Formats: sequence, C-alpha cells, structure tokens
Amino acid sequence: MKQDYISILDIFIAIVWFVILYAIVSSRANKQKEEIRRYYSSNFLSKVFFAITFTLFYIFYYGGGDTVAYWDGAVVLNKLAFNSPSSFIEALTNESSDLFRSKHFNINTGFPPGWIYREQEGWFVCKITSFFSLITFRSYLAAVIIFGYFVSDATWKIFEIISKLKLHNIRTAAFCMFFVPSVGFWCSGISKDTIIYISILNILHSVLDVFINKKKINIGLVLRIIFFAWIILQIRSFVIAAILLPLLTAFSARFIKNYSSSGFVRFFLRTIFFAIGFVGFFLFTSSGFIKEMADKASVIQTDFKNNPLYTGKRYEIDVSDPSATGMMRAFPISVFYGIYKPLIYEALSPTLILNGLESTVLVFLTVSFFLRGNVFKKIRYIQQSEFLVFAFVFVILIGFMAGYTSVIYGVLVRIRAPLLPFLFLIFTTKSQQEENNEVLNQPQLN
Repeated sequence: MKQDYISILDIFIAIVWFVILYAIVSSRANKQKEEIRRYYSSNFLSKVFFAITFTLFYIFYYGGGDTVAYWDGAVVLNKLAFNSPSSFIEALTNESSDLFRSKHFNINTGFPPGWIYREQEGWFVCKITSFFSLITFRSYLAAVIIFGYFVSDATWKIFEIISKLKLHNIRTAAFCMFFVPSVGFWCSGISKDTIIYISILNILHSVLDVFINKKKINIGLVLRIIFFAWIILQIRSFVIAAILLPLLTAFSARFIKNYSSSGFVRFFLRTIFFAIGFVGFFLFTSSGFIKEMADKASVIQTDFKNNPLYTGKRYEIDVSDPSATGMMRAFPISVFYGIYKPLIYEALSPTLILNGLESTVLVFLTVSFFLRGNVFKKIRYIQQSEFLVFAFVFVILIGFMAGYTSVIYGVLVRIRAPLLPFLFLIFTTKSQQEENNEVLNQPQLN
C-alpha cells in the first residue's frame, strides 16, 4: 500500500509544490505588519508538518483509514474526468447511487471505496479532493501540502484580526491559532475536519472583516460566505448553528457596548436580548430541526458503534430522547466531554496522548481562570469583546455537538478540534488584561 501513495514521483511532485507554495508564503510574509511578520512562514511550515505527519501516521500506523479512502475516491474521479468529462461533471453535481456507480465506473477508472461512496458527506470530500488530485498529477503528498497551505491561510486571517483587537500579546495569540498540536494534527491533512475548519475560519473572517476592519459588503464577500456555508452543510450541517448563534450573540454584545451609556441601560438591553433569545430558543425547539439533529446524532452514534473501522475507547451519552428537554438534560455532560475529554488517564495511547496532555492544560487553565484574580472582572472583560463573546458561545456549542454525537474518543477529539484555539484564546485573555493593568476594563468599572 505504501508505494501507492509515496512513490519517488509522488515525492518529487510534492517537493515542487512545496517550493512553489513556500515562495508564495515568503513573498507574502514580507508584506505583513512587522510585529506579526515572523509568524507567517512558521504558520505555513507547522501546518505542512502536521498535515504530512497526519498522513504518514494513517498510512504506516493504521495502514489506511478515511483520509486515504478520500484520496482513493478523488483519484477515481480524476480518472473519470479524463475518461468522460460529462460523467465527471455529473458525479460532482449529483449524489452517489448504485446506478451511477455501475454505469460510469469501470476497470479503467477504478471504483471508489464502498463505505465512503455510500456516505454522502464522505463522497463530497472526495469530490473536493479530486480537484487537488488534478492539479498535482495524483500526487497524494502534494495534495496534502496544498491542504496545509489553505489551513495556514485561513488561520492567518483570524490571527491578523486578533492582533488588531489587542486582546492578547502576539506570542500568546500565535500559539493559540498556529501551534496547538492536536488542532494541527487533526485539521491539516485531507479530512472532513480540515475542510470544516477552513470553512469556519473563512466565514468568521468574512464577517469580522466587515465589523472589525470596516470592509464594505460586496457580492464577492457574500458569495464567499455562501460558498463556505454550503460546504459545511454538505459535510457536517449542524456546525452551521455553531457559527450563526455565536455571531448573533456577538452582534448583540457589540450593540450593547456601542449604545449603552450606563449600567442600567446595559442591564436593560441585556434583558431584552435575553428575552429575544428565549423566544427564539422556544421557536427553535418547537420546530422539527432539533429533533432532526438528535435523530442524526443517534444515527451517527449507531454507525460508530457498529462500524468495525471505528475502534478505540468509547463513552456513553443518552441520545434516546430527541426532544428539546432530552437534549437539555444531555447538554452539561456533553459540553464537559466535548471540551475536556479524554483526560490524561484515558488517553494513554499514541492516537490520544496529545489530547490527554492538552486536556490537562485546559483543566489547569480553567481552575486558574476562576481562582486567580477577580473572576468577575475577567467575565466583564470577555463581555466587552464581541470576538471573545463569539469564541465563548462557539466553544460551548461545538463542545456540545462533539460530545453529543461522537461516542468514541478518537472521533470526539477530531470533531472538537476547531474549538480549541478559541478556548485557549478565552483563557489567555486574562494575561493580556493583567499586563495592561486592565486598561480596557477600567471605563466599565467606574
């Protein structure tokens, strides 16, 4: 199997693509602001390192896996494009089916992996990856490097905004966005998680570009948001709620900050927004969407339990009650699992040890957040920033969704990976706040 993915030609093409992309990165690095410029290239190099590490780990340790299957499906589509361009377009624009499989795939094109082809979300990843297979002449490692480049580009856009907001010192923000090991590992190679992470960051950047950088809304920006939202809907639709709800909460925080001149006005506005949120939650739970999400979680759990390809330590969360009440009962434990699990004693394996160490750090940061300094000042400090408000709500929702739907720790750590940079950003804002003697917080305390 290894020679099918890491041949001499494959490595040569990968090196060529790396040189091209590194030249682009080096050129762009010189155009960045001086205080953050040094992180531009190291961000790209770290993402490429983790992307290749992720790929080699699956090839040599697992002997395959979903990331390899996505590539196999992409190569089949690549061959189909040369064999019959019209059939390739038809494959891209239609869902998979047994009829299409028997009609268009043959000994010349090869056949996509059955378990990936039957899952519409997985087959969609193959469709995206097929374009990378075309431009890399089917070099697996080259496509992996390109994926790493797009992740580095998306993370840099958010880092630029964070540095402009001055909520953290630059070194801390760089660590949170670029160098959290499990995020780099799970969200840099060819996978659903990487594509979801890229899409989340691009949507967030497009919105913040308007509200922070005062960029004018144009058709290009709107289409960009629609494009990445469409990608998320195709792969992991419930993540859309984890983006929209935090953004709405953040906008309400901005409105309160901009249009309140006293503590009473702030309290009054927060009460109004809370009431609106309560009514919205009632309407949301009264619709069929929440039941659909619970049913999907149940299906996902059943699939992970029964699919022999998913092995490893498991946990149990009751998803038998799809009502709003049932989901609310499962909410606290799901959030806890989604954020903090696996703990170090549950992660004594090569695939989970990084997550166990990170969970230990997160537990320490959580305890420090509440016990060191004035916790109420820290909370008020977070409330003053729409970015931190977004980060907090986003972490809670992704944590809930990851904990509620995963069952297996190996799956949990992948789904929850996008929340980790934002969680570290929340916990480390206090350091910047103390270093600045709470300058940003002083007007609100008078």
